[in-house]
Amino acid sequence: MYKHAGAGWSIRPFTRNDRIACLHIFRDSLRAFPWRGDWQAYLPVLQNAFASARVLVAQEPSSGVIGFLTFKMATGYVDHLFVHNDWRLCGVGRGLLEVARQETGVPLSLDVDMQNVSARKAYEALGWKVGAKTGKAKADQIRLIGP
Repeated sequence: MYKHAGAGWSIRPFTRNDRIACLHIFRDSLRAFPWRGDWQAYLPVLQNAFASARVLVAQEPSSGVIGFLTFKMATGYVDHLFVHNDWRLCGVGRGLLEVARQETGVPLSLDVDMQNVSARKAYEALGWKVGAKTGKAKADQIRLIGP
């Protein structure tokens, strides 16, 4: 589907065999967001996305699954985007977003926690713009619209 020749990773559709690796990346990522609370509270939403949304995974031959993205084909809304800690800043997130944008044919949108400064800076560097503020108090989020 997509291959990053320089870094050696590729992007392909999700299969059932990817579920455990994606759950580990999800768990490890959410543990870094203390304002979110217990990561297990978000599992039902992720499980639903695996069943109902389009899911892409980034894979590197020796490391296995290094990131994943879930999105709605009809609207271009990105439910989840998580990259393994060891593979951040390697273009994996950008690649997943680009493949999703190509598949939908529309600008993507997503919500990001206001406290997640590193993610907000990364999206800004990719040309994403603030669309609206969403959420309440502790869980405030910003809706971003892709370029």
